[in-house]
Amino acid sequence: MNKNDKNAKNMLTSRRSFLKTTGIVAAAFAAPQVSVIPASAQGANDRIGVGFIGTGGRCESHIKTVNKYTEQGITQPVAVCDVYRPRLEAASKATGGAKMYMAHEELLQDKDVDLVCIASPDAHHAPQTIDALNAGKDVYCEKPLTHWNQFGLAKKMQEAADKNKRLVQVGTQYMADDNYAKVRQMIKDGIIGKPVHVQCGYFRRGDWGERMPIPDPDAKPGPDLDWNRFLGDSPKVDFSVERFFQWRLWWDYAGGPSTDLLVHVFTPAFCILDLDFPERVFGGGGTFQYSREVPDQCNIIADYKDGPSVVMLNSLSHHTAIDTLIRGTEGLILWKHIEQANSPGIRIVPNQGDEIVLPWSGMGDTGRLWKNLLDCVKTREQPYCSIDLAVKVQAPLSMGIISHRENKVVKFDFANRDFVLS
Repeated sequence: MNKNDKNAKNMLTSRRSFLKTTGIVAAAFAAPQVSVIPASAQGANDRIGVGFIGTGGRCESHIKTVNKYTEQGITQPVAVCDVYRPRLEAASKATGGAKMYMAHEELLQDKDVDLVCIASPDAHHAPQTIDALNAGKDVYCEKPLTHWNQFGLAKKMQEAADKNKRLVQVGTQYMADDNYAKVRQMIKDGIIGKPVHVQCGYFRRGDWGERMPIPDPDAKPGPDLDWNRFLGDSPKVDFSVERFFQWRLWWDYAGGPSTDLLVHVFTPAFCILDLDFPERVFGGGGTFQYSREVPDQCNIIADYKDGPSVVMLNSLSHHTAIDTLIRGTEGLILWKHIEQANSPGIRIVPNQGDEIVLPWSGMGDTGRLWKNLLDCVKTREQPYCSIDLAVKVQAPLSMGIISHRENKVVKFDFANRDFVLS
């Protein structure tokens, strides 16, 4: 057994009881509603002070987006935080000189910060979001909502958002479209009868490692690289530049295609179907092509009470896409993957009646998702991808990972809001 296999086995053994006993919050998805609390203390014309926690590759895109809204007088980047100083300094420069912190707790004490963008590794999303909410900040949290084994923290995220009356937008940019509320209502009105089957998939060719370069092969822990803070509550292991810079390839810090990619295509379908937690989930796939811990092929089947059955498909070996399909007893709804050519939008095809096509109106646009949250900071409405929705979306994805790792079916115990292995 090699070192990687030992690390994975040790983590599985030490956390098995946690996976079996952890509960999660049952937050019902609802259409955005105006909160009874007043808008933030800012005036209508004040800029929203934004702090960035985790300033790696994905955050570079968020900084560019926020900079555009800064030019429009909406936002102001005021602080950046990272455990790696070269990245921290680059982010400060990109924001025009934002204050620098290497500990997120210090950034959250900054009174100039109104809204926090969290783009750190998956295992930090929940604790950093909870800390931000308790500090009175609204949050843009990159997907996934939590690391795959942190459902106990998912519940605390929801509780912290409710207690502090703060907003959370989860960065699933496929939710940035105005059509979902319309389609959701059409389904409720029976346009395709009863939804009974869903398929969706995300396909690409290439290992995530090629998307996460190693800028400094000689990097070492010290004043400019806080390895212990990077590890957080993950298993304590010796430093390696691969784990630090290419963390998406390791179970300790990420969930592979389930939470990296399938979250994108599944979330819109979940939203318009207004789903609850699944009854049972099966996960399969494996690491068949690339040298990595997390799978390069990932498939999940999630069965919901009285339907539908949801099939999520993924491969990193070939990029040929499939349509998202929602099959009903009286028709179907379908759309192409956003990266496919000639993707006109959402097609509603009833068995009786004319086909309806709703052209895309923002789908896949991270800037649109940001603008939605910035508007909600003023109005206190819930954003497109609220924490209520994200908790339930995370459930089948994490259950699929656990099923794959344990080689068992994972059921949802609605009475205790736990996962049960069988």
